[in-house]
Amino acid sequence: MQLIPSLIRLMRPKQWSKNVLLLVAPFAAGQLFASRELVIVAQSFVAFALISSACYIVNDICDIEIDRANEKKKSRPLASGEVSKNQALALSISLVIIGFYVASYLPYNFQFLLLAYFIITNLYSFGLKNQPVIEFSIVAFGFTLRAIAGGFATDLPITKWFLVVTGFGSLVIVLSKRIAEGANSKNSSTRKVIAEYPPNFLELILAISTAITLTSYSLWSFSINQIHPYAQISLIPVTMGIFRYLWLVSKGHGEAPEELILKDLYLIACSFSTAALLFLAVYKSSH
Repeated sequence: MQLIPSLIRLMRPKQWSKNVLLLVAPFAAGQLFASRELVIVAQSFVAFALISSACYIVNDICDIEIDRANEKKKSRPLASGEVSKNQALALSISLVIIGFYVASYLPYNFQFLLLAYFIITNLYSFGLKNQPVIEFSIVAFGFTLRAIAGGFATDLPITKWFLVVTGFGSLVIVLSKRIAEGANSKNSSTRKVIAEYPPNFLELILAISTAITLTSYSLWSFSINQIHPYAQISLIPVTMGIFRYLWLVSKGHGEAPEELILKDLYLIACSFSTAALLFLAVYKSSH
């Protein structure tokens, strides 16, 4: 029975929070709470959760020796020996089969994106994670694919502003994680590619990505036709939240963005404020 908890940890369920991005497109279109869309979004969430877990397992298999040498990661199920490679591989294959079976009930565009995510993520694990620039671009692309997939699953149009904001917003998250990892010398053995970046290179790209994200979000909020200025007002918590996040990163707290966003009360307040204002902007203006 001790194996089951280890297998669950191997699937990294905490990382499933990233799949919340699947809700963004239907939420922005004012369709999230329609009964049909809710069921479809739930299916797409499950499919992405299973496939992403399968990819995490493959990555852990590839990094098993490196993780054993790392103080923080040596307790992972594979690195610690709680789960064997064969058991991990069997679980990964099972998750892939179930994940694509769930996706088979969704539109073909969604299935294509899920397959693209699966292939690209595994290419990352097999070697692309050691290629400067390509590595963080792939991770950011994975976030963007989730957001686009939410629109494809519900047959909703994807706007140019949506693509720009999610794309560069994803880069902000990934680059800040790399900067935090680089600031901690203990992690140099687990992500050697960081040493390939010149001083301040990641900080420069982060600054550019942040500027594009905020500018694009601002242009979107002022471009939509509304009676009430809720979208424009949401610029305040969005900007404050991003600045707070970057400040935390500068203090070395950005290695686990999914945990940081859920633990910092300031970020939680900004997130809820933004969600509430966008809810009013989208749903109150459309009814």
